[in-house]
Amino acid sequence: MPPIAHSKGRKNSFKCQSFSYELLLRANICFFEPQAIFRRGELFGVMKRPYTFMLVAVSLDGKISPRRKPGQANPVGPSLIAPEIMDLHNAQRASVDGIMVGLKSIQLDDSRLTLRSEQGRNPKRIVLDGLAEMAPTARILNPEAETIVAVTAEAPVERVAKIRERGARIVVAGRRGRFVDLTELMAKLYQECGIKRLMVEGGGTVHRSMISAGLYDEIQLIVCPFVIGGSQSVTPVQRAAFWPGGTVPTFRLDHVDVLGDYLYVTYKPGG
Repeated sequence: MPPIAHSKGRKNSFKCQSFSYELLLRANICFFEPQAIFRRGELFGVMKRPYTFMLVAVSLDGKISPRRKPGQANPVGPSLIAPEIMDLHNAQRASVDGIMVGLKSIQLDDSRLTLRSEQGRNPKRIVLDGLAEMAPTARILNPEAETIVAVTAEAPVERVAKIRERGARIVVAGRRGRFVDLTELMAKLYQECGIKRLMVEGGGTVHRSMISAGLYDEIQLIVCPFVIGGSQSVTPVQRAAFWPGGTVPTFRLDHVDVLGDYLYVTYKPGG
């Protein structure tokens, strides 16, 4: 893989394992030594919800994976993405207090949502599961890290009990249905669960809902040098289009980093 090049020269640039900690510095994290990390926003107590960002690896044609059935292997992963990029993704996981995904992501991949290396502390894992439909045998309910399952008040009591028996913490956000009240959940994650910095990995329905609710402080995209194709392939944002039923959300480009053949692009609200 070609050497990493940065779009802008900066004095505060640190490199480790072929990727740059400049990305994490600009993501609102200060490093003084490998074990000492604090978040700038926490010092002033100005946020009532976690600082939240979306992180997605996307192909040149705007896809994140082919459409798959539960349990079917995803070709977009370590076998296709360069090790340096996987290391960077792992570092981002290590930098947050929590990682959030929707139920479908768990049903498709049965992911553990833990660090890929043994270095660092696993963040808390949050699953949006309004009606507590997740299988009690899901690997994300293992004891490697705390798991928070967000449900609505309509989640069947017996299903909730089975998930709780596996050690998960249940957070109720929303009165009815399959879709969790995200604004309420963000406040509870911050105030009750101690999550100050949150990364959302998917899926497309979750990203659509988070964008619609104005809950992303950043959208981070890793543009990968391959093409997936297919009209039914999955895109980063799914479900209904924002137009014509509403206003198309706009963002402004914050920075771009060139990492060999990859682009790491960060947008912020307010385009």
